[in-house]
Amino acid sequence: MIRTGWQVTVDRTPEEVFDFVADLRNGPEWNTDSSNVVLTTDGRVGLGSVFEEEREGFGRTVTTLDLFERPAQLGFDARAPRIRARVRYAFEPEGPATRVTCAAELRLRGLTRVLEPMLALSARRGVESSRGAALKTALER
Repeated sequence: MIRTGWQVTVDRTPEEVFDFVADLRNGPEWNTDSSNVVLTTDGRVGLGSVFEEEREGFGRTVTTLDLFERPAQLGFDARAPRIRARVRYAFEPEGPATRVTCAAELRLRGLTRVLEPMLALSARRGVESSRGAALKTALER
């Protein structure tokens, strides 16, 4: 299992940040690994919403919003043939801004699992160095 995470402070309210992150259709604005995101369930984004997206290196991914406690906590369960990921976000007010904390657990599946030790370091480096800053930029422009 690969564990990674990051933290950033964004100059927006917890509600604004929560809503932006919860709707994975915003993902390509701050997550370069995500593209072609479609909400496949009806209604507003909320607990149980399902998205399909293309993930670089893993292909078509089905992601379910499995934790939705607006505006404090948010979680996703993502599944693709070569990976399963659980991602958790916490949103805490910090003055007029919001501290966002992200923790992710990635499990490679199938034959890619043997590559996990080699991929772990690069995966952590990429996520930890870029995701928070990219989210901040997307929300503060």
